[in-house]
Amino acid sequence: MFEKTFHFCPVGLAHVSLDGSFIRVNKRLCDFLGYSKEQLTALTFQQLTAPDYLDEDLDCVARLLKGDIDDYSMEKRYLRRDGEEVWAKLTVALVRDGRGNPDYFISVVEDIDEKKRIQSELFQVDALFSKIVSAFSDRTFIWVATPDLTKLKYVNDGYGNIFGRNEFELYCNPTSFIDHVHEDDKARVLKLFGQRPLQNWDIQYRIYDAKGEVKYLHDRGSLIFDDRELQSLILGTADDITKEKNQQQALISAVAKLEHLSKTDSLTGLANRREIFSLLGDEISRMMRGQPASTLVYIDLNKFKEINDKYGHKTGDKALVTFSKNMRAQLRESDRFGRIGGDEFVIMLYGTDENETATFFDRIQNDKLKVEVDGSNIVPINFSVGWVQWNESINSVQEWLDRADEVMYEKKHQGQVLSFTALNEAETSRVGKAV
Repeated sequence: MFEKTFHFCPVGLAHVSLDGSFIRVNKRLCDFLGYSKEQLTALTFQQLTAPDYLDEDLDCVARLLKGDIDDYSMEKRYLRRDGEEVWAKLTVALVRDGRGNPDYFISVVEDIDEKKRIQSELFQVDALFSKIVSAFSDRTFIWVATPDLTKLKYVNDGYGNIFGRNEFELYCNPTSFIDHVHEDDKARVLKLFGQRPLQNWDIQYRIYDAKGEVKYLHDRGSLIFDDRELQSLILGTADDITKEKNQQQALISAVAKLEHLSKTDSLTGLANRREIFSLLGDEISRMMRGQPASTLVYIDLNKFKEINDKYGHKTGDKALVTFSKNMRAQLRESDRFGRIGGDEFVIMLYGTDENETATFFDRIQNDKLKVEVDGSNIVPINFSVGWVQWNESINSVQEWLDRADEVMYEKKHQGQVLSFTALNEAETSRVGKAV
């Protein structure tokens, strides 16, 4: 039971020697760092820790060995095999032998990279709001008048800043600002300030400044009472919210963009794993209501690691992007295409049976699509596909995906692969006939 707990734990687990080398690692840690078990156990945690966090980590280890602490936790960046830095929460405890001497460390590595990314995005949104609020500080029109609005007691410079007019006109007539209210809003404003007795208010409207430009105001008013609880004054504050209105529209656009990014694979622009699972879940619900069945296709690029190793990750990334672009160009609007990780993709062909799916991939193979990548040689990219048409025995997205994956691997082991051709941009026209 403990053996299975170690290997199938949903967080990274490792036994680490006192010098920092990995003695034992589980699959989740290997997947997180991008190494095989054999590769990872040949490394030390010092080699995999981003330089900015190594001193803190080593200091905690030293304190642990001295017995100053029993365990420690820290957030730090690890160096993946592909060179990318990823965030993790590390928790370390020291195991001692029967004589109380340090024996080895137990390390728990929790993937918090997505959490850190979301925190960064939220921080940027929070900073945007802070700037908006700061911009209001010198754009508030404050005034104090008698309850019947016949005499102005006080007005600040905000009236001149917002309206671009001399406050003298308010001293002559405290309600003269209504003359500058936008014609579409004037009736509401006149009704509000014409009622007697005047009540607390909270209203938004537009005005024209001295240059004829339209501005938005958020106008709020309160009644001030004396010690006998008689109304003595009226306090009004009008904030220029023109920038807020414009920022609001920009924020709506930004939120829409963030929502799109949260559903999209950043490299290929396809639906990411979370989004494709959601889309497939919706599709299963549709088919359970008696609609025509769709077919799910699982795609795996063969020997893609060799391309990365030989030509570099930049070339591999460009191959993935162009592969995705060419494949997406073959699909209909109703189909769904996503990248679920690495070089694995899924396609849901809407309302398409397995025979039609086979015809579709025969046509793609005959089209001999070209994928342009960096490098001077023609690099063939082979990929395996497997597909399963949905039926009532499939109860979940994961089950549907697993079945398509199994079919794909069966075909892959049987040597049934499809080929796209990868070309350097300068070589496209020269080698077209050879392809």
